[in-house]
Amino acid sequence: MTQKFTWVALTIAASILIFMGVGPARADQVIGRAPAAELLIEAQYWGREDNARDAVREGRVISPGQAKQAALSRYPGHYLDMSLAGQTYYVKIRTPDNRVVVVSVDATSGRVMGAR
Repeated sequence: MTQKFTWVALTIAASILIFMGVGPARADQVIGRAPAAELLIEAQYWGREDNARDAVREGRVISPGQAKQAALSRYPGHYLDMSLAGQTYYVKIRTPDNRVVVVSVDATSGRVMGAR
C-alpha cells in the first residue's frame, strides 16, 4: 500500500511541477553555458508581422533569404533560426565547431554587422 501511495504522490508532484513550468530543461533552452533566452531575439518589426512582409515587398528591407545567405557567407555553418527586430535581422547559426553564433545583418543594406 505504501509503494502505491508513493507512486501516486510522485506522479501528482511531477504533474504539478510540469504544469507550473518547472520541468526538465529542453535541449534548445540551454546551449553550452548560455541560456537560450540570451541567444534568441524576438521578431518584432514595427509591432506587426504584416508590416515586415510589406517592407520586403516594397523593397525597404532585404528578404529573409538574402539575410540568411549574407550571414552564412560570412559565418559558414548550419542555419538554425532567424528574427527581424527593427532594421536588423538576427540569424542564428551553428558553426562547424559546434558553437552557436547570432549574426546581425542590416535589413536595409544586407551588410553583416557582426556576431556574438
